[in-house]
Amino acid sequence: MRKFGLALIGALALAGLPAHAVEKIVDQKDLMFIPGSVTIAVGDTIRFTDTDRITHNITIVYPDGTAEDKGMDRYNEDIIVHFTKPGVYQVRCLIHPMMHMTVTVK
Repeated sequence: MRKFGLALIGALALAGLPAHAVEKIVDQKDLMFIPGSVTIAVGDTIRFTDTDRITHNITIVYPDGTAEDKGMDRYNEDIIVHFTKPGVYQVRCLIHPMMHMTVTVK
């Protein structure tokens, strides 16, 4: 079993993929994304939580300017977004235009 695990890690490294992705937490509270910016590695995820007790929207604006609506969450719901390409992404709440943050993927 151990030999297989080491072979899998080696294969991931050769494929240019991280052996262990990280999950960052971004909260939505007081009509803000907290923190307002994060830097992550390719393959990492962000778990958007909502402790604001009101509905928010997660929209990702990709480095090329295209956008993807990830949906709405409610109090204590999470939306998980996987980042597979490097670049600078913008995150917006379409319900509350003052809510925005930056995600840098390296």
